[in-house]
Amino acid sequence: MGPNIFCSLFPASDYGSENTTGALGLNLLYSPSETLVDFVFVHGLGGGSRKTWSKTKSIKHYWPQEWLPRDPAFKNVRVYSFGYDSNYFMGKDNCLDIHQFGKLLLSSMSTVPGLSDAHTPIVLIGHSMGGLVIKKMYLLARQDPIYQMLANRIHTIYFLATPHQGSSSAKLLSRVLRASYSNRAYVMDLRQHSPAIQSINDDFRHHSASLTLLSFYETQKLRMGIFSKMIVGPDSAILNYPGEKQTPMNADHRSICKFKRTSDPNYLVVRDTLASTIKIVDKTKKKLWRCQVEGLRKYFGMSGKSENDLAAAEDARLPGTCKWFAEKKTFREWKEFASESPPVLWVTGKPGAGKSILAGYVIDHLRENKADCSYFFFKQADGSEARLGAFLRSMAFQMACTSTQVRQALLEMQEGEMNFDKDNVRTIWQKLFMSGIFQTGFSNHYWIVDGLDECVGWPRFFDLVLGKLDGSIPLRILIMSRESTLLEKSFIALGPKRFQTERLSTTDTLPDIERLVKAKSNFLAGKNDDDRAVLAKRILEKSNGCILWTALVLEKFSKAPCSEEELDKALENVPQGMGAWYQSTLETMAQATHEKTVAHAILTWTTCATRPLTTGELQDALKLDINETFSQIEEAVAAFCGQLVIVDKSGKVQMVHETAREFLLNDEFQSDLAVKTRDAHTRIARTCLTYLTGDAMRPLRSGRRVSAATDARNRAGFSVYACEAFSYHLSKADPLANDVMLLLYEFLSVNVLSWIEVVARTQGLLALIRMADHLRSYHKAAAAERSPLGKELPLIRGWATDLIRVVAKFGDAITKSPSAIYSIVLPFCPTESTVYNVARSGRRISVLGHSNASWDDRIACMDFPQGQTSAVCHGDEFFAVGLTTGAISLYHATSFQEYKILKHGEAVRFLSFKDKSDLMASCGFKTILVWNVRTAQIIHDFKAPQRCISLLFFGHTLIAASQKNYLASWDLNNDGAQKPDRPWNDSDENRSTPLQCTPRAISISVTHKMLAIAYVGQPILLWNMATDSYYGTCGKKLSSGETTTHAVSDLVFNPHIDLGLLAVSYLDGELALLDPFADREIESLRANCHTLAASPNGRLLAGGAGSGIVQIYDFDTLTLRYRIKSSELHIKQIAFSRDDHHFADIRGSQCNIWEPALLLRDLVRDDSSEGTSVSVYDAVSQETKVKISVMLVRPMEEVLVCGKEDGSVYAYNSKTGSQLRMLYRHKSLVRILAWGPQDNTLMSIDASNGIFAWKMTKTAKAGWIAEELKFQSRLDCGRSIIQVLINETASKFILSTRESDHLWSIDGQQQFVRTYSKPMIRKWIQHPQSALHMICLDGSAARICAWSDWSEVAYVHFDSEIKKLQLKTVTPYKWNHKQLILLELSEQGGSSDTRGLQILDAASLSTSGVCLTNDTNESANAKKEVNDFVTIKEEVIVSPISSPLISSLAHCIVHVIGIRDPNKLIFLDTHSWVCSADLGDLGGRSVSYVRHFFVPYDWLCGTRDLKCAISKRNVVLARNDNVVIVQGGLEHMEMVESLDVQAGSLSDEKY
Repeated sequence: MGPNIFCSLFPASDYGSENTTGALGLNLLYSPSETLVDFVFVHGLGGGSRKTWSKTKSIKHYWPQEWLPRDPAFKNVRVYSFGYDSNYFMGKDNCLDIHQFGKLLLSSMSTVPGLSDAHTPIVLIGHSMGGLVIKKMYLLARQDPIYQMLANRIHTIYFLATPHQGSSSAKLLSRVLRASYSNRAYVMDLRQHSPAIQSINDDFRHHSASLTLLSFYETQKLRMGIFSKMIVGPDSAILNYPGEKQTPMNADHRSICKFKRTSDPNYLVVRDTLASTIKIVDKTKKKLWRCQVEGLRKYFGMSGKSENDLAAAEDARLPGTCKWFAEKKTFREWKEFASESPPVLWVTGKPGAGKSILAGYVIDHLRENKADCSYFFFKQADGSEARLGAFLRSMAFQMACTSTQVRQALLEMQEGEMNFDKDNVRTIWQKLFMSGIFQTGFSNHYWIVDGLDECVGWPRFFDLVLGKLDGSIPLRILIMSRESTLLEKSFIALGPKRFQTERLSTTDTLPDIERLVKAKSNFLAGKNDDDRAVLAKRILEKSNGCILWTALVLEKFSKAPCSEEELDKALENVPQGMGAWYQSTLETMAQATHEKTVAHAILTWTTCATRPLTTGELQDALKLDINETFSQIEEAVAAFCGQLVIVDKSGKVQMVHETAREFLLNDEFQSDLAVKTRDAHTRIARTCLTYLTGDAMRPLRSGRRVSAATDARNRAGFSVYACEAFSYHLSKADPLANDVMLLLYEFLSVNVLSWIEVVARTQGLLALIRMADHLRSYHKAAAAERSPLGKELPLIRGWATDLIRVVAKFGDAITKSPSAIYSIVLPFCPTESTVYNVARSGRRISVLGHSNASWDDRIACMDFPQGQTSAVCHGDEFFAVGLTTGAISLYHATSFQEYKILKHGEAVRFLSFKDKSDLMASCGFKTILVWNVRTAQIIHDFKAPQRCISLLFFGHTLIAASQKNYLASWDLNNDGAQKPDRPWNDSDENRSTPLQCTPRAISISVTHKMLAIAYVGQPILLWNMATDSYYGTCGKKLSSGETTTHAVSDLVFNPHIDLGLLAVSYLDGELALLDPFADREIESLRANCHTLAASPNGRLLAGGAGSGIVQIYDFDTLTLRYRIKSSELHIKQIAFSRDDHHFADIRGSQCNIWEPALLLRDLVRDDSSEGTSVSVYDAVSQETKVKISVMLVRPMEEVLVCGKEDGSVYAYNSKTGSQLRMLYRHKSLVRILAWGPQDNTLMSIDASNGIFAWKMTKTAKAGWIAEELKFQSRLDCGRSIIQVLINETASKFILSTRESDHLWSIDGQQQFVRTYSKPMIRKWIQHPQSALHMICLDGSAARICAWSDWSEVAYVHFDSEIKKLQLKTVTPYKWNHKQLILLELSEQGGSSDTRGLQILDAASLSTSGVCLTNDTNESANAKKEVNDFVTIKEEVIVSPISSPLISSLAHCIVHVIGIRDPNKLIFLDTHSWVCSADLGDLGGRSVSYVRHFFVPYDWLCGTRDLKCAISKRNVVLARNDNVVIVQGGLEHMEMVESLDVQAGSLSDEKY
């Protein structure tokens, strides 16, 4: 068999003929308009991206490109073909193997546009070796967290003649290649039972459970000249996995993947199977769509009320009515997006004219024409449906249901955990629409808005929505409302090109009223048909275009006959005003005494409830309110209030019309049935609190919680309303109502925790913030009229404060586990807080050593002793602090734990993050660097402009402003190409020439596309960046009306697109609020601020004043809201977080993170809500003492040792956390502590590598003391010590750095040194089976060394790959009579969070024939055996204990705390919960873990390495200068849902 035979066996490609072989890399063959699934074809050995899939060289036989796209079954399939150099007879030798090909495929799939940024499922089709390449690619994706999203998208893999067990032909081919002095690593990989194939198979079976696998195998031999051979037999071509579909093909190794025609039987087998996969994907996609929509429904808090409103409007419309509206010219042009037609159509009519019915018709009409349509019915009676926030959320949700682009954009926001207040109109509009939906390129869409006049705060609708829409947004809006002068003025202000009006006339609605009267006339009460006809005629004549009046009259006259006098009275003066009708109806209702009481109660609840009650809720409310029980509540409503109150189809109790509600609440209306607003709210608040203080809301005595479903079933239907609305009614209740005050006191003393649990489970945390605001309002009103000496007011004030704090510090914990409020949250609260001292039942954990008595607004203080802070900036996921040393410290934006440190190379002056990306720019005096903060790679390196004074991203452009009066910019979409400089000037005459004066301050507004520049002795200059033109000047006004030229210290634009405001601080202490576009001063005051910052939502303005004071103002009014003082240091810069929850300041060498309650409370401040009084909150931050830098726990002793940042070493009580005494002191920060248990030697290492070793002694009176200094020394190697390992048996210890290891004697003498060419983290541990040996682990191998002379006696290589990871911790433990070692891995040069776990069997780190013993009194024979042992170096290969669940669990871990009992892994998870998992239970298909308790984020922030450990049954944490002991924390257990083998997270999402 010669080379020619092998050309037939594995046909090598001619890469010089690209047209027939195919291009390398990932090639797009077909892209449909809408992609459902992606196909990726991967060729095999000697093939090509085109050649493998083509029967001939003709393009018409290239079936993935030519046949599939023309097949209707594949119309929504995007097709790729991947090519790689597998030509074994041509080209130079290379070391490429299957692993490298897999990496290349993974890299291509993760970077190619279209495929990499999509969310479509992926189907991979591999021929021969291509199947192995696919398997390796999939394994690499599963093993790297960066590619988890891509791995999760892989749905199905097709294997066409793939040699899973290798091929015997490959062995012969490799011999031929060697004979020709050629070498191909991938050919060696294809040999039967090769290590590469075995490794792939071993790993793949653990990661393939979520995949659909189909294997096609050849049944014919391949002819090779005069020979024929089966290349890949069935035994090798199938996996024999559960669920694998195996298909024999009437083909040989080559013809299994290439076909003559579409009717080829082999093609039909493959085609039909691929088509069936598409159907499965389509079905799964629809299921996914439902899941996504349901997820968005919950995310936006949708209740289905809009659907009910539409159904009600449809039910009220008679067939054939409203069609006249579709014929109107204004509507036709509006619907057709006519260019001359304005985008907004305002339809007005008088009350009761049938506008809501007409809106329902328009919606149905548009849907019948296949148009995408969203709708909303404003209902003033329903508080939730009267707000703009509910409207905008509903529109966003409905658009997501009809548009793939919109849905994907909103899902990305949801996945990014973008939180927003569901009623904060400005935030919703900016984040969901302006920055989200309107950027997606959705197709034509219609909004139908009914009842705009019933919207609370409707002027914001014009300011935010209608006023900001332009012609580029394909959106048409139809608005229905009553006629209103104020509304008309607002519409006119939009301009004639933005809106047009259609007024409903009597002539328009008369035909519909005639249909209504005709349809109902047969039901009128009368003597005969003639009487009914006369009555119907009179009703029609009186209708005057009012459908509501007509329907009410028809309803009344259909019940019973009436006299002529009654008829005349009923028809008198109606329907010019509905008041007379309502007055008459109420007079009739008021005549019955008992019925009047019930009727008034029903009217009170129906008019003043925050939303329409269900019949069940009203039934329970009436029982509590008036002690009346109605078995048939619908009949009771009809009997007592039938003319005014209705029960709709969804079982909601509502006023018959908004006009009826307005009439009842009119202060001028005098009747026993009139509803007085304050009395009504007092009555409802009393009823709600009566329920909330009852037994149904009491916490269970055991403290153990039942399931949410059981909890809900045990509570009355009224529970939901009482929980969600009581505080609103309370805020509007009479503060002098004693019974309400006493009920509130009882509730806050006894049942408030169960209320928090219910609200957190059903409504979310913002409801708690709203309650806090309502309590503040009620407290203020009560304090003004009541004695301050009572016990009630302090309790109310305390809860108004603490509810905000609980949300801020424990929001994530309560969201994950609402029942945590009982036993987990309270112990971590300040000891003098109201929530800490609330009455509670059941067991709870104890937190000892926690010294905070009150809340502290400062949640973190980062100290940088190596340099001064110079810049701070927040991004979406990280925030960064720049130093004068050139270092940039990155922190997680949520937990504030250190992520990594970057080196700019010179003092950092400015930092800027790019929105929704991993890019950050840093600027020094000479260079600007653009970083990928996740990988720490420098993407671009630019020369900084002369004296840069500002830096920011403007879309895909990086902009730097120069003190020389020009903008330098770089196009990041064009490989960082520098654009021409853009000078600015003080006129349009010299636009190309920059000014010569030097600016003092500058503000660049991306949203307004404006520059504001301040100079000495001049007004503030404005420059239009959109047109590169001079705009004008602005500034604070003098009494003469002229603009001041006082020096400016700082200025900042409001970032919100709707607020054209500029805040300016002057050196004379004045803070001015300007409208720069109109050159108008709005407000000014003395503030003495020298630096300014605006919150991203535009609500707040922060100013740094003298003496370390930070002041927070309302941006639009300059009303002072908050003031806090910390150190006296000068504040250099302030920066708000992207979510508006925090802000940071830098001063001296510190960076402080602040979380004032104001920022959270501000989230629920709706622009349309009623105004509330503003008070200034003054706070003083608690200064922290010297922080603990390292902690050492001794499990068998009641003492632990801590080193501190000032160099001191202290002993603490491990039971109470109390500080006992200082043992001794270093001159610099203590970094490492180690204890020799036999000789009680305490060794400590400081930041300068100073080493202390003290002899510790335990005395009866004083406990442990430092008795004798054994030695003091220093390791002078130029690198920091990162580990110490003591062995008292050998009287030696090891000092390890990244570059070297040092063996010292216990008396402080260095004996041996080992240096390493490649710096890395190594971990030394005592050998579990020998006191005379140690193990050095570096992640990929272990070296066993002897303590006696440090000789290496064995080398163990791990066959698992650890790419881009490094050792973090090594923990030996015992389980099931085995000695095991847990390796915790973290990212190299990145976050210290856990990125992987591996378990080693310590037995594999031994060598056969050598006795490894822990007996310290070894015999001479044993010593000789050891000596023999150390002279023989063995090298072996071992595999870590393999389980995909270990990898899945690792994705949930931030830090391993330890192991106890005896194989319970205790760890901190990604949500800051201390959890445990059973390491002995990792062999199944899923693993669950247990949550124990939550650690507040601020306890862990500002540090890189968490200082926590296990002491007996307690968890010990170091917080600032305190040692905190959490007792009983591990006894509290809550099971977390199972982790899937493949998912690697708690999500089980699968396409």
